[in-house]
Amino acid sequence: MLILLKKIWIINGFLIVLVVSISLLSVYWHHQMYLLHKKEKMVKAQHEQIVAINRQLLMEYSELQSGVIIYKKSQNILLMHSPSQIEELSL
Repeated sequence: MLILLKKIWIINGFLIVLVVSISLLSVYWHHQMYLLHKKEKMVKAQHEQIVAINRQLLMEYSELQSGVIIYKKSQNILLMHSPSQIEELSL
C-alpha cells in the first residue's frame, strides 16, 4: 500500500512539474510572438515608406524623360530650334 501511494505521489509531482514548465514555455512563446509581430509591423511601415518614395522618384523621372523626349522630337521632326538672333521690329 505504501509503495502504491509513493508511486502516485511521484507521478503527481512529475505531472505538476510538467504542467508548470509547459505553462512557462507557453508564456515565453507568446511573448516571442508578440515581439515578432511588433517587429513585423515596424518593417512593414518602413517598406511602405520606401515604396512610396520609389513611386515618387519614378514619376519624377518619367516626367523628366517625357519632357526630354518632347524637346528632342520638336527639334528633330518639327525643326523647332531656338532662335540664334532676335530681330527687333519697330512699330
